[in-house]
Amino acid sequence: MSDPTRDAGAAGDPAAGPLPDEGLPGLCRHLRTKRYYYGTIEETLETADLSTTAQFWCLRTMRVVGPDESPVTARACRAGRACCEATGA
Repeated sequence: MSDPTRDAGAAGDPAAGPLPDEGLPGLCRHLRTKRYYYGTIEETLETADLSTTAQFWCLRTMRVVGPDESPVTARACRAGRACCEATGA
């Protein structure tokens, strides 16, 4: 069932479009932050790139460390990390 608040994007703007279920472009599909659930793709990627206080977790472990026991961050959870399942850019 679709969640209209999530599908509407930021501030309820339907034009903003839903965030992809497969994750954010260029990042591991299991990476999440609170912003993922209420922002647009652009806002979420901006948070991932610029925020020094955003909290990230891995959907595979449901913790702040990934399956490889390394910290989960937007900079670390990209192609090249052993446990990463990167999405298309």
